[in-house]
Amino acid sequence: MTTPRRRIHPMVIFLPIAFVALGLSVWLGLRGKHDPGAAQVHADFARILAALEAYRADHGSIPDEGDLSFLVPKYLPAEPSDPWGHPYAYASDGQRPFLQSYGQDGLRGGNGPNQDHTNHDGHAAVGTR
Repeated sequence: MTTPRRRIHPMVIFLPIAFVALGLSVWLGLRGKHDPGAAQVHADFARILAALEAYRADHGSIPDEGDLSFLVPKYLPAEPSDPWGHPYAYASDGQRPFLQSYGQDGLRGGNGPNQDHTNHDGHAAVGTR
């Protein structure tokens, strides 16, 4: 007498294939997401914020808006621009500065290298975390 042959449940085959496919899609999706320009922007923000604090210490407050030329040459050697050559946008309420880069394309909005960055977007400058 022979014993009946056990059938393999389809999930035993499906699950490993699904996990491999999921892993590959995540790996391919995350590959190349690191934008070195973004790291430089946030390093620049740290440098500009330090210059703004030095300016505030000397003058009592910081300007409300405009370009960053008021920091040159005493606090910064030159007016800063982002890694793509665009000037940083600057605004303030007199106490809290707001710095922004519009990314590689220089336009508001975007993804990848065209993503906007601010000093309040939660990204730390290189070496600060």
